[in-house]
Amino acid sequence: MTKLADHLKYLRKQRNWTQEDVAQHLNVSRSQISKWENGEMLPDLQSIEKLSELYDVSIDFLVGKRTNKKELLREVSRIYQTDAVDEKMLDIIDYLKQNPDIEQAIHSLAQLPAKKRKHIESAITTIIQEFLRAID
Repeated sequence: MTKLADHLKYLRKQRNWTQEDVAQHLNVSRSQISKWENGEMLPDLQSIEKLSELYDVSIDFLVGKRTNKKELLREVSRIYQTDAVDEKMLDIIDYLKQNPDIEQAIHSLAQLPAKKRKHIESAITTIIQEFLRAID
């Protein structure tokens, strides 16, 4: 249930919507949205379908089911209208889908001006490389 709650909150914030905005789209109360996002209550099947349509994501993604690479490739190809995605990129996309906090951080990073972004990207790359050398 935590994955569903996390995904609902993440998807709402990604669109800069309030809980009230989502409630109006789904014709439910704001407190209902809050309970779903806090994991206090599960949405019914009809609401899960509406949420999937509203956020344009699969129900599997909403509930935190890991997708296989074939499904992921199909989803990426549909969204970006391309088949030019390799295994490495699929691994990255899959990782980000399973870790919405990191996905949100990278999304925020991508919104920065290029000059500021380069400094942060360089620092992150260095940290990851150093960590990987340390654990090898």
